[in-house]
Amino acid sequence: MRKTTFTKSEYAELKKLISQKVLADRSEQKRIRDKIRRIGFHYSDFSSKKGYNVSDLEELVRNKEIKIIGGSTPELKPKPITQKAVKKVNTTQSKVNLDSLEKMTFRNFNGLSDSTLSKTGLYFIKLKNGAKLPTRYQTILDQRSHRIIYIGKAQGQSLRDRLNQEIYHTSPGTFFRSIGAVLNYKPIPGHLKGKRNQKNYKFSPTDTNSITSWLLKNTEFVIKEVQGDFSAEDELIRKYCPLLNDKSNPLRLSELREDRAKCREIAVG
Repeated sequence: MRKTTFTKSEYAELKKLISQKVLADRSEQKRIRDKIRRIGFHYSDFSSKKGYNVSDLEELVRNKEIKIIGGSTPELKPKPITQKAVKKVNTTQSKVNLDSLEKMTFRNFNGLSDSTLSKTGLYFIKLKNGAKLPTRYQTILDQRSHRIIYIGKAQGQSLRDRLNQEIYHTSPGTFFRSIGAVLNYKPIPGHLKGKRNQKNYKFSPTDTNSITSWLLKNTEFVIKEVQGDFSAEDELIRKYCPLLNDKSNPLRLSELREDRAKCREIAVG
């Protein structure tokens, strides 16, 4: 008899395991599926569809096909807008197709489209084939099915301005601070002491130039125009779990949090 009731902790573990399964190779997927089944969840009990993800699990909860006990019902993502509904909302750019990223052509930073850079949208940063992060991170990346290390958005500013923050650190950029910490650069000691915002640490001009040079040599990009609805960013992060995204990432790295915390300590003094 199929299991249709799960505790809140079982549900949380299912979401974590399913997110891992989506990214794993075939042999690893089998091991993860065994863990999922030990909890008592068999997606085939509910659907004949081959393959499933966290959104499919949430849909079962939304449709009351499975029940979560031991607390309030977990917060669910809004049900995806149907194609018919999208046609009625022509003023909003259609969301990025979650299955299309593998088909996108990544380019060097200087090869990105000028016309798209002038728009708002999403950007995807990928480690080039042959490029390497420090072993602490490369070992984790090698276990992933892709080399995407960051997904971000330019909302309320152009992609050009946003990427200048992330690549040249023209103003505070989350990705630049993260990659600097990953590459083991240290911020300017004590420069945030007494400042209200003690997160936006900076590196010396020499180190900033070195980080920028590393990024231009070792990473490549896809940019995608988006207007109005940027919810695809969270969906893509949940699906691909890029190495250096923290927010919305079910596989966020404790290593990254530790390294950024060390940088903040140095900057605060």
